[in-house]
Amino acid sequence: MDDKQVVVVSKDLIMPYFEKWDVLKLEIQRRYDEKEESALEWMAIAIENYEELLKVSAPAGGTDRRTKMEPLNGEERLQFVKDKVISPFALIQLNLLYTELRKKVARFIKN
Repeated sequence: MDDKQVVVVSKDLIMPYFEKWDVLKLEIQRRYDEKEESALEWMAIAIENYEELLKVSAPAGGTDRRTKMEPLNGEERLQFVKDKVISPFALIQLNLLYTELRKKVARFIKN
């Protein structure tokens, strides 16, 4: 008999990460627009927030690409963000990662 334990990750646990991202995204965009070097520091915070979100939401998913709590090609895309963090395109890609993860979370997380 298989004794797999079902792990439920609540919306209350996940949503603060997305709420934080919503604030960070606006600040980062403003800083990129004004060509402020501090945008890089804010991007580092946003990346760390995303990586924590991946860890927190992981127990709700499976191991295949359809159920894993990670966007398609997420690791490669996150590496692009880290490698090109100085570019506004990194912000665009990070925003897409958050958006796709939010959609996955919505499908698999219980309220």
